[in-house]
Amino acid sequence: MAVTRPWHQHYQDGVPPEVTWPNGPLDGLLSRAAARYPDNPAIVFFDRVLTYAQVNEAVDHLAAGLQARGLQPGDRVSLFMPNCPQLIMAYHAVWRCGAVAVPSNPLYTAAEFAQQTRDAGSRFAIVLSMLYERVLEARPDTPLEHVIVTNIKEYFKGPLRALFTLVREKKDGHRVDIGNDPATYEWPDVLVATRPKPIDVSSNDLAMLMYTGGTTGVPKGAMLTHQNMMANAYQVGAWARDVTAGEEVMLTALPLTHSYSVTVSMNYSISAGYSQLLIPDARDLVTLLKVIDNHRPTFFPGVPTLYAAINRHRHVLSGKYDVSSINWCISGAAALAPEVKRKFDELTGGQLVEGYGLSEASPVTHANPLDGSAETGYIGYPLPNTDCRVVDEDTETEVMPVGERGVLSVSGPQVMQGYWNLPDATADVLRTDEDGRVWLHTGDIAVMDERGRFAIVDRKKDMILAAGGFNVYPREVEDALFEHPAVVDVGVIGVPVGGQDQKVKAFVVLEEGAAATEQELIAFCSAKLARYKLPRTIEFRDELPKTFVGKVLRRELMAEEKAKADGIGAEK
Repeated sequence: MAVTRPWHQHYQDGVPPEVTWPNGPLDGLLSRAAARYPDNPAIVFFDRVLTYAQVNEAVDHLAAGLQARGLQPGDRVSLFMPNCPQLIMAYHAVWRCGAVAVPSNPLYTAAEFAQQTRDAGSRFAIVLSMLYERVLEARPDTPLEHVIVTNIKEYFKGPLRALFTLVREKKDGHRVDIGNDPATYEWPDVLVATRPKPIDVSSNDLAMLMYTGGTTGVPKGAMLTHQNMMANAYQVGAWARDVTAGEEVMLTALPLTHSYSVTVSMNYSISAGYSQLLIPDARDLVTLLKVIDNHRPTFFPGVPTLYAAINRHRHVLSGKYDVSSINWCISGAAALAPEVKRKFDELTGGQLVEGYGLSEASPVTHANPLDGSAETGYIGYPLPNTDCRVVDEDTETEVMPVGERGVLSVSGPQVMQGYWNLPDATADVLRTDEDGRVWLHTGDIAVMDERGRFAIVDRKKDMILAAGGFNVYPREVEDALFEHPAVVDVGVIGVPVGGQDQKVKAFVVLEEGAAATEQELIAFCSAKLARYKLPRTIEFRDELPKTFVGKVLRRELMAEEKAKADGIGAEK
């Protein structure tokens, strides 16, 4: 079936309909940048500046050390760190060895880390010292053979390093004792002052398992190849006009364990020789604003809640911190409210626009123009080399007319190869048309206008958008609650708490004659779920609304909550 592309006519001047990208592995982004911009700042982390030459050399040394400990092409390596130089080095060293990166959210509990590591089959893990105790707890239930532990202070300069050691290291849990375990190593001991053995890595080889709830809420590893991610970095680069290679400054505040930040903040930056300002925790707004004020970033990928927090921060409003250096921002994860965009554009003098993507697409598929023409309410146009269509909600086979809602499906070089070891789940979302083109069915409901602009009508079914831009999938929370012996039935939804944020609410049916309190159940979940996934409230019910086949009707629970909020529903 022919695909029409009306969006090409409305691209910003200079954006091509098709782009090309280099063949080969992702670590080639770094080696090429080091050859072209050896003395340019690659990473700025607190008081330390690392050049591209320095970062590339460290990656060589780490890759050689990993190979010396038996890392083979195709092996999976779990990366359990917040944003820091070691995380960027670890990604590229893993790719330089022909291995597969498996990023883990630093907010994960030991149980969540163990589950992901088992599923991926990771033999190696590189972990920040303050997270080591979780790895130690999880390790017996994983296939891990080697663990490398690094301290956040490794790349601090002398005075800050000394102050951190005296005041913060032990207090904040960064000081750990790895003991005499021959399969656990400290970061400096792994770096070998030599080059790694060259590995022949194909563009179609697996580069990353990016775990996501997908379109059904069950955590799965999206298989992203070197080509998937390389293509997406160059697609994003083609979208950004009026930039200067080797001169822009990227604010990397979103976690580099998320596909959006990996592609837009890290890979795109390195492809263009930009400097990256690393923020370990974007929730620390004072540190974030100090970095903006001192280092003058020009790019700032983020989420609506982060931009909104900056808009209302008293030190921004007072003029204490200057954010006017920011020229371009692409917002993801949730709808961008018009007032948030207006206020942020006013404060910075730049352009904040909405984009769209999902981990299964490396992740970026759509963005609004960065020339001031963007309108709120749209996720924008498909990127170069990207085809999109809206198909009917029932069968997802019939292409819908312009202006009619349906399921958004995407085709392009950034689309994943499938879900790790889940052929049935893969078949549910990747479908091949009569022309042999593979389409990713996103599960999001969208419409396309006559210009080829897309708007999301509904978010993925049931996904909860927690504070901080984190996605929470109800099934994960339900599964945790079901493990409590007093719980016989449960449904979980997101309840709005202001802006785009939602809180997790659980509806629980207890075993007849059993007793449990709200506090008890939340505490029970805390050992199994990251804090942002925990239920904030639990409502006890005698029964839950269900379909004919016994599936909990979350939409009815959400309708009840909305009625309560509107003051028209009866309390149950």
